[in-house]
Amino acid sequence: MSIGRTDAMLRSRFGLLVSLPRNDAEMGRAALEAGADGLKVHINLEHFASGLSTGSLDEEADALREIVALGAPVGIVPGAGEKIATREEMLRLAEIGIDFFDLYAQDMPAWMLALDDCPMSVMVAFSATHRPWALVENVGGRSRPDMIEASIIAHDDYGTQLTAADVSEYAEIARRASQPVVVPTQKAIRPDEVGVLVDAGTAGVLIGAIVTGSEAGTMAHATEQFRRAIDIQS
Repeated sequence: MSIGRTDAMLRSRFGLLVSLPRNDAEMGRAALEAGADGLKVHINLEHFASGLSTGSLDEEADALREIVALGAPVGIVPGAGEKIATREEMLRLAEIGIDFFDLYAQDMPAWMLALDDCPMSVMVAFSATHRPWALVENVGGRSRPDMIEASIIAHDDYGTQLTAADVSEYAEIARRASQPVVVPTQKAIRPDEVGVLVDAGTAGVLIGAIVTGSEAGTMAHATEQFRRAIDIQS
């Protein structure tokens, strides 16, 4: 696969991605105007952190096109559990203009690692229970993902403060991976903690409902704060 817009950006500077609580173009516009470098959307999903759900590709396709039309890179979580997009649907997502897809390693069908006819980049998420080191350390072969999401926090710890132990784990993943490593805000990461993530060697932060809330106003405010903190580090 060729390098996509998102992974190219993450290899050049510390990035700010925003996970939208719902597939809404106006919300996406608010995030971008507040300083986001890219967006993440969802289909087929009951989202644990936000408590919201998204529909099927057929139900969400028009909204996804509107979000892609905003011009920034857009990634997608194409489902979870037994409701994962099919190969045909993955190709449809690529045609819509989605830049990358993102799934937990334990949810991602193996065939998604080698979608030669699909231009989307691959982001694999580590979890609290699965750390697929072979995927990041095996530099040979075409099945290595393009980006890593360090989604390693157990659900019971969502929304709690970021700790030194968390940062050490993020740093270990970044040290062992040749791919850009993105940290999602499963913990209540503060903008003034961005520097710690930069020092840990991670490539970006993905802010979502725990720090942004689920409304356009709170999301834009959080995005602006993180943008300012990242720019100070530059």
